[in-house]
Amino acid sequence: MTLTSCSERQAVRNKVKINLSGKHLKSIPDSIFQNSEITYLDLGSSKVVFYPPLSALVDSNANEISELPEKIGNLTNLRTLILNSNRLTTLPSDISKLTNLEVLDLSINKDLDILQQLDKLKGLPKLKVLKIVDVKLTRNDIPLVKSAFHTNTKIILTIPEYIEASK
Repeated sequence: MTLTSCSERQAVRNKVKINLSGKHLKSIPDSIFQNSEITYLDLGSSKVVFYPPLSALVDSNANEISELPEKIGNLTNLRTLILNSNRLTTLPSDISKLTNLEVLDLSINKDLDILQQLDKLKGLPKLKVLKIVDVKLTRNDIPLVKSAFHTNTKIILTIPEYIEASK
């Protein structure tokens, strides 16, 4: 699916919010990277439902983005980036250029190895919330992940924490 414009764009006091969740996207439209005023970008699933035995059920309209282009670094005003429920396996090095990013949701990218992405992520100076539920991560890796970030960065690792943070 190719989008030439973003119809779901909302501008509020110089804040541009774009919601492209649940659009069956396999890649991110180039028009997104041409607007450096974007502060909120949702490329995740429009519905994530958790059910026993504590696993995720993603809606059938979910995006299937497997690669985040280096151009993501152009979005220097971005404060929230939601990438949950995609097919990411790696992050571009230019993600560290998102120096205003406060919330990053990488949850339910089952093949994304967070340990291999730590050097890129720990360069985000304003990161307040990192959601990494259901990514490649073992219990033994959790202390290493937590130590890579400032103590005031909230790292969401479990389904109950994810649900609570989404309220």
